[in-house]
Amino acid sequence: MLSINEIIDEVNTNLEDIARSVVSKEIDKETDSLIHQYKQQFFAELDSPEQHQPNWHQWGIITHTRNFMKMYDNEVKQHLKSWNRLEAIKEHLSEQIDGISKAKLIYLGILLHDIGKFQKNYSQKLNWRVIYTFNKHEVYSQEIIQNDLYPLLHDYYGLTGKQIEYIAMCARYHFELGFIREIGKKSKYGYGAAFAKSKEFKDTVLDALPSFEEYKIEVGVLFLADSYAKTDVAFKDRSDNEILEDLKYQDLNPKLIHAVKQKPINLEIVKSYFDVFYREK
Repeated sequence: MLSINEIIDEVNTNLEDIARSVVSKEIDKETDSLIHQYKQQFFAELDSPEQHQPNWHQWGIITHTRNFMKMYDNEVKQHLKSWNRLEAIKEHLSEQIDGISKAKLIYLGILLHDIGKFQKNYSQKLNWRVIYTFNKHEVYSQEIIQNDLYPLLHDYYGLTGKQIEYIAMCARYHFELGFIREIGKKSKYGYGAAFAKSKEFKDTVLDALPSFEEYKIEVGVLFLADSYAKTDVAFKDRSDNEILEDLKYQDLNPKLIHAVKQKPINLEIVKSYFDVFYREK
């Protein structure tokens, strides 16, 4: 039987094939001829940035996922340490599920967090125009892990049902703070540092916590890693013009400016998020 480290390495190595299996099923069940062509193109261009909301992502889904894992290991842990949260979070992740720590299982959650994006939502509009979204991809990721990938994870790799559930729920909740962001946009503060420090933010977090209490640590660290893995363009103390110049120099979509500018805000959101429930203890 493979060790958990070997399983993580194998899933990482085979990520493209796992993704293709999801897209292939979507192709097989598609009855609309035009959307069928789009799904075939997606299958052929699996890791193209153009297939992954290029306004918000510098890389394709597979590369984004692997960068996510790097950011989790580096930038995220550096911030947790600077906030004096690292040891408490390490203690939480040291908890074991059927003999394997959450600290190891979370890597499989990271590798499969966006597997639901390969179940892309297409719709046909007027003039034969096809558009797509990744709405509910978190839910799809959870469902794919617990259903389509169950034979791989359980029968082949020998993971238990509880371990697979943890992996699936990490994927399910990795973008939970993104939904809180939408509340911030509608607040009197807008989505920014002022909202992160406001009572409204604290109340929003406390209202949301019961729905994912068991995974509240994972919600914070995964959202931050995901934010960092959208682009590697520098963001600290840079003007819009400087950011646009960086994007132009790297021949990137200028609309990525939104992702670049949102990174420091997301950092403040995660810091305040951890402050909320650690202070509540």
